[in-house]
Amino acid sequence: MFEVMNFGWDLHFWAVALVATLLGGIVRGFTGFGFALILISALLLVADPVSVVPLTLIIDLLAGFTLLPRTYRDVHWVGIRHLMIGSAIGVPAGFACLLLVAPEPMKIAIYAAVLVSVILIACGFKMATVPNNRMLTGTGIVSGLMSGAAGVPGPPMVLLYLSSPLPVAITRATGIAFFIFVDIFAIALAAYKGLIDADMLIRCAILAPVMAVGTSIGHRLFGITRPETVKLAAIILLGVLAIVGIGKVLIV
Repeated sequence: MFEVMNFGWDLHFWAVALVATLLGGIVRGFTGFGFALILISALLLVADPVSVVPLTLIIDLLAGFTLLPRTYRDVHWVGIRHLMIGSAIGVPAGFACLLLVAPEPMKIAIYAAVLVSVILIACGFKMATVPNNRMLTGTGIVSGLMSGAAGVPGPPMVLLYLSSPLPVAITRATGIAFFIFVDIFAIALAAYKGLIDADMLIRCAILAPVMAVGTSIGHRLFGITRPETVKLAAIILLGVLAIVGIGKVLIV
């Protein structure tokens, strides 16, 4: 009976998934990003990537939809347009790099670039002006490259906005909107490849309420927290993810 009702996952799979979904939801609601990275990193400890990545994309998309109505007015829509243009160029290039370059050196280079950027921002690096269209398109290309080569499109966009004079609320809202578009594209590709089945959709339905609770908690924390704290949390999260990413490649 249990084998029928667990939808392909053992109890410890579900325990990890529930905890990671709640934590990822809180981080997503607070900083505007990080859910997919947290959930994927946790679930890959107990499950294979084929069953993890599409599920994470679906729940991350739902998280974006729950947050977007509350942040819609703060989205930098001009930036979104140029980020998407760049991503459309970068994603195919990222897949090409994945095919032509060994994945381990590629991931180390990407995570190292993220770590260097985090250190620069933490040391006080800031741009004097709002990112122009060329910078946004270029960042979209890098995000697309990272998405195609390593499945992590978020850090370039977040780092660009964190180093700009734009308010933290705009960085958070723009990230929420940007990842919705990226997730839709990736989910469509996963569905086309036949990676989404009925059991996966049921798992998503079970985990979605947990995600919603987490994002609500994170959103409330954002509402009562100083912007500097949100920025610091985002920088720390990016730095930790970069270090963990490099460590996983080197250890494996």
